[in-house]
Amino acid sequence: MNDKIREAEVDSEGNVVGYREVIERPRRRGGFGLGLFLGVLLVAGAILVFAYNQGSFQNAGVQADRATAQAEQSVQQGAEQAGDAAQQAGNRVENATDTPQSQSTENNPG
Repeated sequence: MNDKIREAEVDSEGNVVGYREVIERPRRRGGFGLGLFLGVLLVAGAILVFAYNQGSFQNAGVQADRATAQAEQSVQQGAEQAGDAAQQAGNRVENATDTPQSQSTENNPG
């Protein structure tokens, strides 16, 4: 992988003075990460195109609308029941507080 090149050092008269080794490293290419990213992107694009051609997005939209309508109806019913329960609780508290006050004023003439 690493290529060693032996270079000769020459003086002005053409005599070899010495040698030195130069190591040339290969240039890095795109790498594994870039290839993996492009592969995943390509597969995801193919899945989207296939789903669009088969109409899966339209069916998903219809199902989402149905689920939203059902959830809205359930929330509305729950809110009505909670409101009724709160009204009943308020009436019970009001009735419970009215009774002791009338008794306490009769017991304490004042």
